[in-house]
Amino acid sequence: MIANPYKILEVSQNASNEEIKKAYRELSRKYHPDSYANNPLAGLAEEKFKEVQEAYDQIMKERENGSNPYSTGYSSYGQGSYSSGSGDDDSQMNAAANYLNAGRYREAINVLSNVSGRNARWYYYSAIANAGIGNNVMAKDHITQAMNMEPNNPEYTNLFNQLQWQNQRYTSTRYNGTGNRGYGSGNLCCDLWCADSLCECMGGDLISCC
Repeated sequence: MIANPYKILEVSQNASNEEIKKAYRELSRKYHPDSYANNPLAGLAEEKFKEVQEAYDQIMKERENGSNPYSTGYSSYGQGSYSSGSGDDDSQMNAAANYLNAGRYREAINVLSNVSGRNARWYYYSAIANAGIGNNVMAKDHITQAMNMEPNNPEYTNLFNQLQWQNQRYTSTRYNGTGNRGYGSGNLCCDLWCADSLCECMGGDLISCC
């Protein structure tokens, strides 16, 4: 399952079915394998094509079932999970969650810096934001802190595992033995989605979602 299929199709979570279908058709044409014959990017295009198909199928199935778990983004986890007793902190955390959901990671970091009550949820949000801007060292430190504070939270464990996988993948593919750099988009979320989508298409599941 894709973490946020709407992001893959580059549409709003409130987009109509027609808008989603239009985006799906355009991206399918853009990444169709036939357009990349004898192209060195054929492999990446095929992965992206499969990812688009999966994202569309996932959205349509969820809408048929009357659900849209992405409509409120990260804030859907609830204020109670990070309430610090300060109304201002709660509003700041809500704002940070909205920024994370929109992919505006630097804005999320700026908002989080103004939160005084730094509990496990704060460190979780900070880890997501730092991973989003490529600061994987800080992201790993903060998700580790979140896990130490709430060791039984599966969300934190899942993010930690994703960051671990990304770090191992970067280390192993940075140089392929001939001095050439490995492939990758440079974006944590994009690379994770692409790899997980490809793995699932082959019958596996690289990253399990809660």
